[in-house]
Amino acid sequence: MLAVGLDLLFMSINFSALTLFAALNKYISSELGVSENIAWWAAAAYSMGIFAAFFVGHSRFTEEYPRLTVLVAGLLAAILQFLIPCAFHPGEVVVLRFIQGLVMMAVPIFSAQVGRLFAGARPFALGTILSGIFIGGLVGSSAGWLVAEAVGWRTAYLLFGSLMIIVALLWIAFTPRETLPEHHRVEEVSEKKLSVWRDKFTILWGFTFFPSIWIIFTLAPLINFIVSSAGWGEGTAHLASEVLEASYMAWSIIVGGVAYVVARRSRQTPRGLFNSFARVQAVCFIVAAIGAGIAVIANSPSMLLGSLVLIAVIQGTAPTFWSTPSTAYPRELVTRAGYALGLISNSAALIGPAASIMVSSLSPQGMWVLTIILSAIGAAITVAGMRLRLPVEKYGER
Repeated sequence: MLAVGLDLLFMSINFSALTLFAALNKYISSELGVSENIAWWAAAAYSMGIFAAFFVGHSRFTEEYPRLTVLVAGLLAAILQFLIPCAFHPGEVVVLRFIQGLVMMAVPIFSAQVGRLFAGARPFALGTILSGIFIGGLVGSSAGWLVAEAVGWRTAYLLFGSLMIIVALLWIAFTPRETLPEHHRVEEVSEKKLSVWRDKFTILWGFTFFPSIWIIFTLAPLINFIVSSAGWGEGTAHLASEVLEASYMAWSIIVGGVAYVVARRSRQTPRGLFNSFARVQAVCFIVAAIGAGIAVIANSPSMLLGSLVLIAVIQGTAPTFWSTPSTAYPRELVTRAGYALGLISNSAALIGPAASIMVSSLSPQGMWVLTIILSAIGAAITVAGMRLRLPVEKYGER
């Protein structure tokens, strides 16, 4: 469990620091001259950087040096955390935020790592690790603001940046070598004619997480606007944001645990485990759609907040999805499959924010209707993916 704890710490500290840009926006805007338009572009650039992280992950370096990949991801985000307070032009902030998104290069490494350590418990371990994104969001929003009020926002940035460096070094120093993904040189995989991109399972399954990414990473920044526009008031809007983030964190762990329990009752084969995880994933999409339906007809703040708790179960698809590389692919393809699946699913970050903003600006109810549609699509693709032959069945476990 040491490896899982270090992965969780890495995610929590990094995302608490990366949340500071939104949490301390009023300070940054006034002192660096970041307009509302530039702030929007910075947020979009960060999402695009996350997409780029999975594209970069296809390099020879990440294939052969997973330990150094995590170190680079952590240090790169940390160094830029020091540079943002020193930016001379608002446009520089956009570029720096884009590069910070590359911290997500670590996630497929964590996925492969968990796959090597666990079998049916993969979703629970991954759910715990990925909850760090939202733990970080809550810590960054609250603690970051308190530190900024006490010693200034630039000092807050520097303190959190220092923590990022410390955690990256701790991860390198204490993560057991035997828990890391196996090294498979690119030439070895090519010689065996193993392919990720030519397998239709990769393409289809990658898109099962597309709706989740769209909803998770666009609803959180838009929730204040949506709730306020619907006339619920600023107090309810602020509470809705906190409920959503806390629910994301809780469901990540809860659904991971449920998937583990379901998997224990199935055949402990790649197909048996995959089907167990996929069923839980499909149920998450259905529950999220129900929650969005309740949000459409909500006539009280408590009803709206309750619907957000249900919608947030969409985050439960993250641990099931990220359990796929080590479950459905041969060992040689696990890391490569993680980056491929991440690249496909995170393409939602390129269109999701802009599309959701346009829909929500037309009507506050628009985001809830869009959530129902996306969740239904996610459930349908998940069921379709269960009918495909797994790569590990095609190539065999090597």
